[in-house]
Parts: sequence; C-alpha cells; structure tokens
Amino acid sequence: MSSSFFLKGKSRQIQKRKGEKLKKKPKKQAGPNLENGHESSESDLDIKKFSDIEEPESDNETAEEKKLRLAKKYLQEIEKEEAKRAEDKEIDDAVEKRLQKDYLEQKGKLRIEVADKYLTPNETDIRFVRVREHKLTLTCVCISNDSSLAFTGSKCGTIIKWSIKEKKKLGCLTYKSHSKLLKGSITSVAISTDSKYLVSSDESTEIKVWDPSTLNHLHTFRGHKDVVTGLVFRKNTHQLYSSSKDRSVKIWSLDEMAYVETLFGHQSPITSIDALTRERAITSGGRDTSIRIWKIVEESQLIFNGPVGSLDEVKLLDEEHFVSGSDNGSLCVWSVLKKKPLCTIPEAHGSENEVPRWITSLGALLNSDVFASGSYDNCIRVWKVTDAYRKVLPLFNLEISGFVNGIQFTGDGRQLYAAVGQEHKSGRWFKLGSVKNGLFIVNLNIKT
Repeated sequence: MSSSFFLKGKSRQIQKRKGEKLKKKPKKQAGPNLENGHESSESDLDIKKFSDIEEPESDNETAEEKKLRLAKKYLQEIEKEEAKRAEDKEIDDAVEKRLQKDYLEQKGKLRIEVADKYLTPNETDIRFVRVREHKLTLTCVCISNDSSLAFTGSKCGTIIKWSIKEKKKLGCLTYKSHSKLLKGSITSVAISTDSKYLVSSDESTEIKVWDPSTLNHLHTFRGHKDVVTGLVFRKNTHQLYSSSKDRSVKIWSLDEMAYVETLFGHQSPITSIDALTRERAITSGGRDTSIRIWKIVEESQLIFNGPVGSLDEVKLLDEEHFVSGSDNGSLCVWSVLKKKPLCTIPEAHGSENEVPRWITSLGALLNSDVFASGSYDNCIRVWKVTDAYRKVLPLFNLEISGFVNGIQFTGDGRQLYAAVGQEHKSGRWFKLGSVKNGLFIVNLNIKT
C-alpha cells in the first residue's frame, strides 16, 4: 500500500509539471503589428489618442476654424477652473474673517459701526402684541441667540414663549398650571446661547431651569437668601450668573446642575447683572452707587463709583465698555480702564414736576455703537456712541407708552423687543392707568 501511495503522488507531480509547461506563452516575435491588413506605427497611435480627446470636427471645417474652436474650448475650461478657485478663496476669506471676528470679540476690541445705517422707524414698523395670559405689567424679555424665540415674564407670574418669525405665541407657563414652581412676579428670564436651557426667577429665592422647546421643568437651584433680581448666561457656555437682594452673586453650572461659587462685595441689594464671553460678570449695586466687575478667574473685582442716586441698570456694550442708568435720570458710558464715566447724559429722558425720570431699562446691540434706554416718558430712546466712547448722540425715538421694563435687540440688529406695562417692574410707586400691558416689536430698517 505504501508503494502505490508514492506512485500516485509521483504521477500527480508529473501532471502538474506538464500543465505548467503547457501554460507557458510563446515569446513575441519582433516585427510590425498588422491591423486590418495595415501596418500600425507610433504616429498612428498618437493620432488616435489626440482624436479621442478632441470633439468631432465637421467635414467642412477649415484649419483656422478648428484653431478657433479649440481656443474657445480652452478658454471655457480656464473659466471653470478660475471660478472654482475663486469660490474656494471666498470660503477661505469667510473663515479668516470669522476667526478674526471671534478673536476681536474675545479680546473686547470688536466694534461694528452701524448707527449711521439705521433709518428712523415709521408707525407701521412698531407693533404692539397683547395676550390674555399677561394680565399685569411685563417685567422682562430675552431673545435666543439665533433670533428665533423670545420669552417674556410678567407680574402675574406668567412666562410666554414667542416665535419671532411668525410673531405669535407658541406656549406659556402660568401661575395656575405651575403653582408649585412659579411663585409670584417673574423678575428675570434668560436663555443659553445654544437655546438648550431657559432659566427664570420670581419673588422667591429659587431659580427654575426649563427646556425652551417643550417648557418642561428640569431643575431648581436653591441658595440665595432673598429675591433673585437678575440672571445671565456666560456666552457660549452653560455657566449661569445670578444676582439677588441678598447682595451676593452666585455662579451655577447647568452641565452638572450644581452650585459653584458665591461672590460678595455690594453693600445694598443688587439691581442688575450682565455678562459676555469672558469669565466675568458685571453688576449694579443700587443704593451703594457702585458698579462691580467680578473677575472670577483672578478672584478679584473692579469697583466703579457712579452718580448720586440708585444705580438700577447696567449693560455691556462689549468686553471693554458698558453703560449704566440711574434713578436720577442719568446715562453713563464707562471703560473698564477708567474709574469715572467717559461720558454722562443728565436727565436723558427728561423730568416730570422737576423730578428726573428714572432709567428703567437698557438694551445694547452687542459690539456696536448703538444702545437703547427706556423710562416712562412714552418713548424708547436709541443712542449712538461716538468719539471713542466719549460722546453719545441721540439717534431716534420710538413712541411707546408705559413703563419700559425690558429692552433687547435681536442678534442682527433688525428688531427690538420691549416689555411694557403700567408699573415699574420692581414696585408700585405709581401707575399709568391708561397704558396697556404687552410686548412691543419694532422693525429697524438698515441701509444696505
């Protein structure tokens, strides 16, 4: 059996070798190749390749016409290539401008001069919206970063969600439906840059966190010992700053839904708070007549002493400049490098019975030379900052009746929203009985 096994294996090897010999191809013989009975040379092959690239030419085409046709085709290809290069260059330029803008904004040196492009609005550009859920004075307003949503709060404990594009109500949180969460007058509302979180405060010591898309309650922050007066998100983050009548500023992280830190310094209840991209917050101290910039990373603060009276409002124009409003009617423009105002406008909204009208609200178009102020003189005044922030000129007035308790521009500066009511947002010192509570929407026309 062993011999037969080896014989079989041997025969297989022989067959394999035979097969290998059969597969070998004969060597090519040197000589001309024939194609359809004709000899094919290298020049013929070049002609065939050239004819494949070119367009089929007409029988009656002359040599000059052929040159002209090929030249036109070549120019068309060049135009396509240059158009593509130009498009790529435009994209690169846009990216470069965006990076430069972000850098200047971070450093507080971005400045967009748009004041001279604004046209004075007509009566048709001002629209008043009133809903039954806001039974009492509106106290605050905030707008999403993409300018698609607006939220307003009122003294009756109601928060309403608005569509900016459709200019209609999308939903509401009322005191009746959320009696365990909403406790009295809404003092402040704020929305994060990515529109992921909405926060609100009322006459309690709590801060409520909501989902802006569904208006579902997500969390409640507790820690302040008195009424929360202001809320603001640090731009492009989920870091929240809150101010209170307990004279403190608290920092919260909404990523972890946790308390971070408390800042002390003011000697009276804090009336207003604002923040931008830097890890800083700015507050007005009311009767202590001071403005404080809280440098959180450095664990220090800058103190600015304002005019006599109560400093009720403060708003950042950019990272390096801000504007304040007082109950003595004065508007002040400041620089973080100066302890005194760069410019002061006394009695910016006039006086009544020889008493200056209070500045009840401020709104700024971020990183521009435009800001607006509100009082109870039946108009919102829009101002232009010029001469390196050392001069403020009136731009135009918007006829709006009532206490203007909140002002905010949309991101593109083409609309202004104002929360208006019969009373001041912080009390009932006097009432304008003929005024209706509601939201004013102003279309701002910009020259192109």
